[in-house]
Amino acid sequence: MKKNLSKISKIISSPSSEIKKNLEKYKGEIIVIKYGGSAMIDPKLSETFYKDIEVLVNSGIKPIIVHGGGPQINKNLDALGIKHEFYKGMRKTDKKTLKVVQMVLTGYINKDITINLSKRNILALGIAGTDGKLIEAKKYIFYEGNKKLNLGFVGKPYELNSNLLNDLLTLGIVPVIAPIGANKKGTRYNINADITAGFISHKISARRLLMLTDVKGVVDKNNVLINELKLKDIKTLISNKVIYGGMIPKVNTCIEAVKKGVRASVIIDGKVKHALLKELFSSKGVGTLFRK
Repeated sequence: MKKNLSKISKIISSPSSEIKKNLEKYKGEIIVIKYGGSAMIDPKLSETFYKDIEVLVNSGIKPIIVHGGGPQINKNLDALGIKHEFYKGMRKTDKKTLKVVQMVLTGYINKDITINLSKRNILALGIAGTDGKLIEAKKYIFYEGNKKLNLGFVGKPYELNSNLLNDLLTLGIVPVIAPIGANKKGTRYNINADITAGFISHKISARRLLMLTDVKGVVDKNNVLINELKLKDIKTLISNKVIYGGMIPKVNTCIEAVKKGVRASVIIDGKVKHALLKELFSSKGVGTLFRK
């Protein structure tokens, strides 16, 4: 405890008493972290992310990492001359696109994360939702009014092998999860990483869901960060267009997780160094926290 307390105190400016209180609060708890955006692409930010995970593990906290990989997938699709487009934050996924998504997520990004964690003596296991029946998914059905839209192999998770994740956590292993799922017939689906992280967080009864993004959180009309929101406030903020565009699905994921039992969920600015430690171990935090 003293060693970790000292280490954290050198990174964040919170009082030692405050850090100690939060260390005790989160010890033994499961924290689901959605990892992506600048925090993954920027070498300096990714290095601080791995340092933060090391501190969490050494503090007795049990992180589960769910990663995205949108920019890397786009780059590979462009290189292969495959056209790609999105609908409300969801990547339209035909068979060719699905192969590239799987290749990038499971073959490169997933293993890159586990290698970087292992360099810090952290036991990490990279898996896809298709491994060990971790995530069973079905086709995500979208409607534009009364018209059904076909986005291809885009999935929605509905079943989690919680026993597998709990067994890994009990062994001191950090699961690193690529958001690919499959149905009972073996059809594979590309699942939005935010949705996957939210789904896992409530299915596994996580204490926190932390969503690393490229924005500082929900901001008001004066661009001032809103530190905390209650679920009852969200509809008004969306109707007043304080929450709009690409922020809506992230907010909805956070709301859904809290409704289903996660104590609180947070949208965090992944461009802030040591964002995870600052959010968990300081009273102010660095993002927008959602709770009932």
